Amino acid sequence: MRDAARSSVTVSSDRPAVLAVDDVEANLVAVKALLEDMECEIVLAKSGNDALRQLLRREFAVVLLDVQMPEMDGYEVAHHVRRNPSTRDVPIIFLTAANDSEGMVLRGYGSGAVDFLFKPLNPSILRSKVRVFLELRAAHRKVEAAKAVLECTNLELKTAYAELQSTHAQLVQSAKMASLGELVAGIAHEINNPLSFVLSHLDTVRRNLTLVDEELTPPLSDSGRQAWERAHDRLREMGPGLERIRELVLKLRTFSRLDEGERQNVSIRECVESVLTILGHRLREGITVETRFGEPDRIDCFAGLLNQALLNLVANSIDAMGGHGKLCISTGAEGDEYCLVVDDTGPGIPIHLRERVIEPFFTTKPVGEGTGLGLSITYSIVQKHGGTLEFRDAAGGGSSVTIRFPLVREDTR
Repeated sequence: MRDAARSSVTVSSDRPAVLAVDDVEANLVAVKALLEDMECEIVLAKSGNDALRQLLRREFAVVLLDVQMPEMDGYEVAHHVRRNPSTRDVPIIFLTAANDSEGMVLRGYGSGAVDFLFKPLNPSILRSKVRVFLELRAAHRKVEAAKAVLECTNLELKTAYAELQSTHAQLVQSAKMASLGELVAGIAHEINNPLSFVLSHLDTVRRNLTLVDEELTPPLSDSGRQAWERAHDRLREMGPGLERIRELVLKLRTFSRLDEGERQNVSIRECVESVLTILGHRLREGITVETRFGEPDRIDCFAGLLNQALLNLVANSIDAMGGHGKLCISTGAEGDEYCLVVDDTGPGIPIHLRERVIEPFFTTKPVGEGTGLGLSITYSIVQKHGGTLEFRDAAGGGSSVTIRFPLVREDTR
């Protein structure tokens, strides 16, 4: 029976309810008869204590409260209702048959009543006043529902706006990287053509000078011989310099891959070396670079994107070390996963920030010195490879960041 009563209360609480409070049974029956055809539930209470229990159990659109009751009169009931935060906004209409109308009304309003009716009750006036509060309750419910929808919509808009900002920032960054790739590819192409021409002609000049050298008779003067030998020395020195330029051009072309939409089988060694070439101007004498290349060297990946992710990690390490320290890049397979690890001797990433550093726009750098997008973009690239981005303390101090993603072997492609 207890469960059934509790269930009925829960079901009926969805309907607007009116609480009628009177110690006289006949008065309660009369009020219920006057309101029974209205769109509401009539709840009856025979005492002040019973009324307070009902008010704590459910919500009421209005309370019709008799003033003169034994044990606890209407004023005391109203006082308790107004003191309770969960019931203080419930409208109270006092009902009384007392003759001291002016004193009763003043005391009633003073105790928190919104209206005052005298017995015998005028049916039309009672129904009219109750209808007003039922309509107010319905309007209040609509406002609350609209507010809830508005808050939900506002939250969705905020989330969508944050995602839009993040996506826009990543698109801008990706566009910058694409532009950089196009620029690097263009420069590499423009340099490669005349470079190939110079290298070819350098070899021709060497051979011809060797032939001329054998036919130089009689012997040259001392000054002439010195000039001739100096020319040979300069030609020998030009060779390694031009080869160095060719090597840089190859690394620039490796970095500038624009095939982000397709996976390719590429050399990780070449990727790492190309990134170090791009950032070579920032690797001053105070930063030592160590590379440890494991097997396999060639892996299946989105080459351009992986270059960008590695560039972000290395650039962050350089920033963290402030021009002095050691940078170590390790690559290789661990089981069915490929790992690319960047260690540095900087201050490291505090544990409480490791979950936040991948958030868009989050940065610990001073204003104007960082966008807070590097690690966020790197995380997105790693996700595109179906992998994870892990942060931990490096063995010798500093931070260690690991890109880990499934290894696609040649025999499974």
